[in-house]
Amino acid sequence: MNIENPFSDYGIIVHQDRFIGRESDLRVVENRVIRPIEAGNLAIIGEPRIGKSSLLYKSIMERKHDLHQRSIVPIWINLAKYDSSAQFFQSMVVRCTDELEDLDRLSTPIQRVADRALKDDASWSGGYARIERFFEKVRLDGIRVWFILDEFDHARHLFKGDISGFQGLRELSYRPEWRVTLITASRRSIRDIELQTQAISTLDGIFHKHYLGMFTESDVDLLISRLGSIGIALNDETRAMMRFYAGGHPFLLEMLGYEMVEQYRLTGRIQMDSVAEDLEHSFLDQYDRMVDLLREDYTLEKLLQILFGPVYDVKQSEVEEFQRYGLIHPTTGDTYAAFSPHFQTYLRLIERQVDLWPLWKETELALRRLITNTMNKQHGDQWVSKMEKAHPNLRATFDSCRQAQQKEEIAFGSRASRNLLDFTYPRDLFAIIFAAWNIYQPFFGKDKNYWDQRSTLLAKFRNPLAHNRDWMLQEYERQLAEGYCKEILTVISQSSDQQV
Repeated sequence: MNIENPFSDYGIIVHQDRFIGRESDLRVVENRVIRPIEAGNLAIIGEPRIGKSSLLYKSIMERKHDLHQRSIVPIWINLAKYDSSAQFFQSMVVRCTDELEDLDRLSTPIQRVADRALKDDASWSGGYARIERFFEKVRLDGIRVWFILDEFDHARHLFKGDISGFQGLRELSYRPEWRVTLITASRRSIRDIELQTQAISTLDGIFHKHYLGMFTESDVDLLISRLGSIGIALNDETRAMMRFYAGGHPFLLEMLGYEMVEQYRLTGRIQMDSVAEDLEHSFLDQYDRMVDLLREDYTLEKLLQILFGPVYDVKQSEVEEFQRYGLIHPTTGDTYAAFSPHFQTYLRLIERQVDLWPLWKETELALRRLITNTMNKQHGDQWVSKMEKAHPNLRATFDSCRQAQQKEEIAFGSRASRNLLDFTYPRDLFAIIFAAWNIYQPFFGKDKNYWDQRSTLLAKFRNPLAHNRDWMLQEYERQLAEGYCKEILTVISQSSDQQV
């Protein structure tokens, strides 16, 4: 079919008509940077490939001509291109003189101070003073300079252990004599970047921080409408599948859109299962990058606690931080979910490999082994179906596990677990044990009520973080949970010894 794929350039900075939505985010840049006579510093913070660079390009660089009419010179610098602090600061001068020359605003006095600033015959402090003098001269000529510093996370390497780098940027944008405006795009906040360099400064304090999250529902509808503009009509099921796989993630949505158009071009129809299968490795690569960054920041376990439990050291401020990034959102059930069901399923795979709380993980695995071994001895490999027939109240529990297993298998194929009990929660495990109490009572010794009290607390401990705020297991409850876990492990260990 002779159709143009509206997502053919996905993965790079989108601009002009390719830019979609983000009205509230554009308004932030407008009110902080564009509209004021004296622009304020702005830090755009968000996940990789969430659209930070596209937002700044759309809101600032596309208006470059109009800004020039106001004697404003916006300059885009990718911080990741520089290996040293001195090289970066000198490049600010070079890039500025190049822009002024193109605008026919490079006067002889400005060129003279630029030449001095670029000489390598001075110490850091002396060379930096010349750079300040250069921007002071530019300012006196009625020109205001804005630096859009993309990939600002690289500052943790560029300025590592060197507070002068951050302080130098702060001074350039703080003193009115030579003030330049700084607009940064980074995955981490400037404060976190400073902490990682072990060179604490006050640079963070001169920025307004804005987190760029996922697309809104209206933004997603705008993106989907691009498919309609080339004659591809989507039914409600296909739209729902797009949201299942990508949620409101712009990059993932555009990747899906591209593959959907290409499939439609070849076959005249769209089959989302086939599209998702073709994109499986690309989605997993993106997820792996996101999880690697969370691990690097020591926040992955916090996220897994919030989504899957047990919750034992998550602060409310950390929950709110994940929400600002758009990684999680509250659900109607007073819990949290990841930005897409597909990503949540991926995180469930990760969660089974991570010791959120080693004692609890050991207890959970021990209970699953006990049930599996005991039921296999009693009923063989078909013990689940036999338990369902004998105890119809367990059918809903096993059906829920099957649904979760099927979703995982569809989404991640061979990575998915084949053990149905891997998809159970503590309440499910104890429900199975209590249903066959005549079998398990010799192992556990005490009566059912005794263990029901313990299972209730452990179920609370394993539940995702509740939405009605500042909830967390109290210290005395944590101590009880630890005691109960040790008690269960002792009981299971003794039963194993008896069986041997």
